[in-house]
Amino acid sequence: MAPRIAVGQVVKRKAVIVKPDDTVHRVARILSKNKVGSAVVVKGDEIVGIITDRDILDKVVARGRDPKEVKVEEVMTKKPVTIEDDYDISDAIDRMMEKGIRRLLVTRLGRPIGFVTAADLLAALNTYNQEEEETSEETEVYGICELCGQYGPLYKVYIEGGEKWICESCKDSLNL
Repeated sequence: MAPRIAVGQVVKRKAVIVKPDDTVHRVARILSKNKVGSAVVVKGDEIVGIITDRDILDKVVARGRDPKEVKVEEVMTKKPVTIEDDYDISDAIDRMMEKGIRRLLVTRLGRPIGFVTAADLLAALNTYNQEEEETSEETEVYGICELCGQYGPLYKVYIEGGEKWICESCKDSLNL
């Protein structure tokens, strides 16, 4: 069964907010100070874009532009792909694959709360799968032994060419 994990449960990177008229230099310092790779660009109450460390490298530094002169609105990604925090992580994975993006802006009621990356989503799925394995290993099955008719914890074994559910004492007597 697929896990039901809300995207909001996976958000590790809180949203850093900047303005479209901020300089790229200022934003780079904010990203560095907060140890994040992206910021949400907000004008009033509206999300108008995101700017990433990659945008700064590709659109400013690599082109020899002065980060103190370039405004965020000149290099930001406009109309960023978002997902509400109550959506399932499988929806987030689908959206990221469909759009070919590395990070996804997570919102709550249209307001930015943070980012998730593909690595964050895969780590959440991996944690869920490990918990599922541990849970299934710990689950005991009770019922009537198919060999002796005694009620108690049962073990699935393969004997006489088929699957049987037997008690511990029958299992021990068969040396299984």
